[in-house]
Amino acid sequence: MNDFLHQLDRWLYAAWPGALVGLLILLTMAPIRLPDALTVAPLLPLMAVYHFCLFRAEALPAWLLFLLGVLFDLLQGGPGTPVGVSALQFLLVRQAILGNQKYLVAVSFTFIWLGYALLSAAAVTLSWITMALLSWRFIDPQPALFQYVVSLFLYPIFGWVMGRGRPRDPLNAPEARP
Repeated sequence: MNDFLHQLDRWLYAAWPGALVGLLILLTMAPIRLPDALTVAPLLPLMAVYHFCLFRAEALPAWLLFLLGVLFDLLQGGPGTPVGVSALQFLLVRQAILGNQKYLVAVSFTFIWLGYALLSAAAVTLSWITMALLSWRFIDPQPALFQYVVSLFLYPIFGWVMGRGRPRDPLNAPEARP
């Protein structure tokens, strides 16, 4: 029984990042009775992608992020919503983090938040430009800016909540003292 519980714990620990991104996608798509609520909804899935790619990148492989991004775009639906923009965002955030992971893991939360601010700004800008180019018309940037600002101020809360499992992560394990 002990081996089963140990294996179950290891499996759940490995599946948690992908499951949380999927859950946050569904939470973002939850029906809210406000007009244009989706256009200003916080970037919850992007927050989870950033956090877990930073601290547990092996748990979110590129193929899984691609599938989750396409699923997110398909669920958003609507006219003029290109499929693949969220997948591109997720993959670019993952790639940017993987290139700088060893520098970002060892810094204070303020710099981690700054990294999120820069990458999410790039992701929102990429999405806005892609939507404008594919629709061949100017799209008001105000909803994208509002979405970015809301996400920026919510990241410390979500980062703290998602970081509760981090002491088990080998990248964040305290140095062994002699």
